Amino acid sequence: MEAEQRYRRILRIKDKHYVALFLAPAIAALILLTIYPMLYSLKISFFNWNLTVPGSQNQFVGLQNYAEILKHGEFWHSLWITICFTFFSVLFCMVIGTSLAFLMFQNLKGASIVRTFVISAMVIAPIIVGTAWRLMYNPGWGLINYFLSVAGIGGRPFLAQASTVLPALIVVDVWEWSPLVMVIVLAGLQGLSPEVYESARVDGASRWQTFIHITLPLLKPALLLSLLIRTMDAFRTFDTIYAMTGGGPGRSSENLNILMYNTAFEYFQVSKAASMALLSLIVITVICTLIFRVFRRNEGEAQ
Repeated sequence: MEAEQRYRRILRIKDKHYVALFLAPAIAALILLTIYPMLYSLKISFFNWNLTVPGSQNQFVGLQNYAEILKHGEFWHSLWITICFTFFSVLFCMVIGTSLAFLMFQNLKGASIVRTFVISAMVIAPIIVGTAWRLMYNPGWGLINYFLSVAGIGGRPFLAQASTVLPALIVVDVWEWSPLVMVIVLAGLQGLSPEVYESARVDGASRWQTFIHITLPLLKPALLLSLLIRTMDAFRTFDTIYAMTGGGPGRSSENLNILMYNTAFEYFQVSKAASMALLSLIVITVICTLIFRVFRRNEGEAQ
């Protein structure tokens, strides 16, 4: 008996070693690609590193970069654009993606072909998506303005006007990433037990009651996951916007990522760009924490 317990103990120790061995590459990649750059950005944010001034990376300035950023209106303007873009993009992505998931779940004829066609949008590189939509938005010979002119509506320079550039960018982002929400929600729907619906049907629940009291509560994990992923992804959008407008016209589409890029590689102020990146990280962390708490609170009230 003691020999058997000792053998099991040895196996558990070996299992732990195997687990550590398999996790080691992932942990190393996480440290090298995520944690180290973040710590390095934190370090240089306390210095006055300007690529045009030799030796400036050794000039310690403390919190001066953060103070200057928070005083200037450029940061707050870009933050407001980022929040507006993220809010409306995530909102429409959640609505359209969830609707598509319920539609695909009905196993309609040709649903697999439609699903493949819809999912193909999110596998295209964002820089290609941005370039293609910039051509379609072209006021002279773009496809969108052509259809508008055929419908009797005059074409508009969507990307050249401050009043239309942000909605135009949101449309592109929703088109590209609604399929991601659809895939996550569809996976959640396929994991629901049919026995629950049979019990509700026996109890005389209507389709609307079943949807409100059974489907939505059971889909909360999938909805929360898709909401968090989409929020973080929309907040850090760069490729598509840079390919379509570069932050213009003027600064009407310059979100935080475009501002950070321009600060680092146009004005060569690396330390200020690093400070903006860390402030951006704090903002998105707060937003995701609030979303998670709202879901947890609603779940607690429902119980």
